[in-house]
Amino acid sequence: MTTKEQDLAPAITLLDAQYVEAQKVANGKLVTLNAIREAAGLPPRAPGIEGQGSEGGPVLTQIKRDTFYGKKQMTAMREYLDMRRVQGDGPATPREILDALKAGGYKFEAKSDDIALVSLRALLRKATNVFHKLPGTNSYGLLSWYPNAKPTKEEGTGGGLARRKPKSTESKSKRRGRPPNPKGQPASGALKDDNGD
Repeated sequence: MTTKEQDLAPAITLLDAQYVEAQKVANGKLVTLNAIREAAGLPPRAPGIEGQGSEGGPVLTQIKRDTFYGKKQMTAMREYLDMRRVQGDGPATPREILDALKAGGYKFEAKSDDIALVSLRALLRKATNVFHKLPGTNSYGLLSWYPNAKPTKEEGTGGGLARRKPKSTESKSKRRGRPPNPKGQPASGALKDDNGD
């Protein structure tokens, strides 16, 4: 053992012991946390310091020039919102999402930022199984953050599309106030007179 190793040995031993103790405490808290998450219908939290993303994997906490480069738009948007959640920032406006994706290297195929923003807003509104607009705001989070959330008026239950009423089994003639056309009668609805003409 070198002199340097001898000098640092007490500090290493002390920190090793403190680390083991802290790990035991963290594991105990993780067991409790996962029991509560299970009761709430959420997936268990994996061990580790970093937060978990909506897909269960670790969340990046800093945007680098290539963070979103080559990724699909929806994936990049989800990852950015997960980052905000871990940092305690929560939901984001469409403009904040656009700016973050650009800073992270995502290449929009639109001719301008305004057109890209329109496209991004449309994706946020239509993908109601992934994104959730907070009522009364212009901010979106992930639907998985709000398991008891009800769709907003904008979102509706069908992804923003109006649902058609089911077709009635009632015949057109009944809806028009006429008796149904019996078999053998002309399709025009003209009835034969008593002479057979």
